[in-house]
Amino acid sequence: MGRRTAGGLLGFGAGALTIIAGYHYDTTLFGLSAFWLILAAAFFSPTAALPSSALCGGGLAFASENTGMGSAYGFGGIGKIIGPVGLAMIVGSNNYLKPDVPLTQIPTAFVYLGCWFLMAGMVYYFLGSKPAASRSSR
Repeated sequence: MGRRTAGGLLGFGAGALTIIAGYHYDTTLFGLSAFWLILAAAFFSPTAALPSSALCGGGLAFASENTGMGSAYGFGGIGKIIGPVGLAMIVGSNNYLKPDVPLTQIPTAFVYLGCWFLMAGMVYYFLGSKPAASRSSR
């Protein structure tokens, strides 16, 4: 299994577990909160992709490698703005920098966050490059 497939599966898994955790925010499992158990499982899914995320721009051809890393950092910066603003708009909060989510809106908020994980998994899987092929052609 390559980096592209593994990254896609990790994104899909993190998205699914985040959405499931949002819908089970008040459920207990074995005397423990199912919300925290599911989030703990989801935590390990995106964390496994962190070491390879720095290599995403490096998988490009040599001529576009520098712009690939720059765009990776740029998209990360855009996500720091779009994430909280989108969450505030979806749950109806007036504070766009630190949205306050009422208890009744937790499932909606986690569906929003989970969809970002799912989108990252789709981009990783369908648009990801194969760095071994571009490196071997040098």
